[in-house]
This record gives sequence, structure tokens and C-alpha cells, in this order.
Amino acid sequence: MIRLLPLALAAVLAQAGLARADALTIEGVAISRDVECEGKDVGIYGAQNEIALTGRCGTITVHGSDHTVRFEEGAGLAISGIDNRVTGGRAREIAVSVTQNTVTATLVGGESPGRLTTSGSDNRVSLVLAGPTQLRVAGADHKIEWVRGEGAPSPEVTASGVKNVIKGKPEAARPAP
Repeated sequence: MIRLLPLALAAVLAQAGLARADALTIEGVAISRDVECEGKDVGIYGAQNEIALTGRCGTITVHGSDHTVRFEEGAGLAISGIDNRVTGGRAREIAVSVTQNTVTATLVGGESPGRLTTSGSDNRVSLVLAGPTQLRVAGADHKIEWVRGEGAPSPEVTASGVKNVIKGKPEAARPAP
């Protein structure tokens, strides 16, 4: 039995390594790709990449500068860097940091609220709220706008910093789902 312990430990470690291997990583400059997520986490790194993510993704990480990313659905969305443009579908958690990033998405809440967190400066976020949501805004010069989806309550907002604009858009401005 004791001789089997190293084999069992090796099997567990190999399985842990395989779980990380399931993440999709796109690194480089000026890459243009369409990627089927198949439930996997996706990391996009470098500069000037144009990526279209289809299907349901795990956590989508965009880091670097001047990326253009489209997505259909992500468990989470984390954007950091400068001048990234991310547009798309639905996410439960959205984090935007550093500066001059533009994000358009549907923030999904359920039993627990969907959450937007911003930091840094001069980021632009436009949201459709689907369910209960929390908006956490810190830093300077952010512009956060939202439209409530059908039946969604107004968001819970916590803000700090300077010159942040955080407001709902008129119902007539609601984009099609």
C-alpha cells in the first residue's frame, strides 16, 4: 500500500497539470484569430491582437495594449493595460484596470450579484444589467453607464476617487439582447 502512495501522488499532480493545460493562451502582436472557448479559460497577452471568442468561456483575461476582443459568454472578464476594446455578451464578474480601456457587455446577476470592479483611470464601461449587480469604482475619470435589463434592479454602487461618472442610461437606449 505504501508503494502505491507515490503513484497516487503522481497521478494527482499530473491531473492538476492537465487542468492548467486546458487554458487557451494567445500571446503575440497583431494576431487575428477566431477561437472556440469550449468552457476553457482564455488569456490574451501582447499588443494589437484581434480575437473573436465564440461559445461559453471560463475566465477571459486581456492584458497588454490595443487589443480588440469580442466574446459571447464568459464566467469572468479581466481587462488590464491600455487602450483595449472588449465587446460582447454575458459575464458575471468584470474587472477593468489601468487606463483607457473600453468595455461593453451584459453583467449577469443571479443568487449572488454580478460584479463590476474598476481601478486606474479613464476607463469606459457600458453595461446591460441582467439581475442584481454591484458596481465598484475606484480611481479617476472613469465613465460607467448602464441600462437595466427587463426586471433587473438598479445596481448597488460604491465609488471612490475623483471625476468618475457613474449613471444609468434612459430606457430607450437599451440595446437588443
